[in-house]
Formats: sequence, structure tokens, C-alpha cells
Amino acid sequence: MHRATQLQFRGLPPEAQRAALWRLAWSGLSPDQIATRVGWTPERVRNVMNDELAPPEPTWAQRSWRLAANA
Repeated sequence: MHRATQLQFRGLPPEAQRAALWRLAWSGLSPDQIATRVGWTPERVRNVMNDELAPPEPTWAQRSWRLAANA
């Protein structure tokens, strides 16, 4: 990517950055190639994409309900 395009990518909200990373991955690019295009490190690309795959943490209300149900 051209430097101006990299700066534009960095100005996107996190959700839009994540969506752009996934679109690049679905097009067949490796995390290393994506990192080169967006100006990030491959590790950062992997972390952002892996964070989305992690199951969401339950809210405190859900946790307390589960604890009460199991007591």
C-alpha cells in the first residue's frame, strides 16, 4: 500500500480496521503480506484478528447469575 493509504487505514475506527484485515485475509493474503500492506507488524495483525475470534467474556451480571445458580 502507498503511505497515504496506510495512514488512511490507521485513521479508521478499530471495527473498520478489523473488517479490512479480514477482507484482505479472505482475499488470500498471509498475515505477513497484510502487515506489509497496512504498515503494521505481522504480530499485531494476528493479535487483532485473533481477538475477534476469542469468545466474549460474560458480563458481571451473567457471572453472578451463574454463581447464584450453582450455589
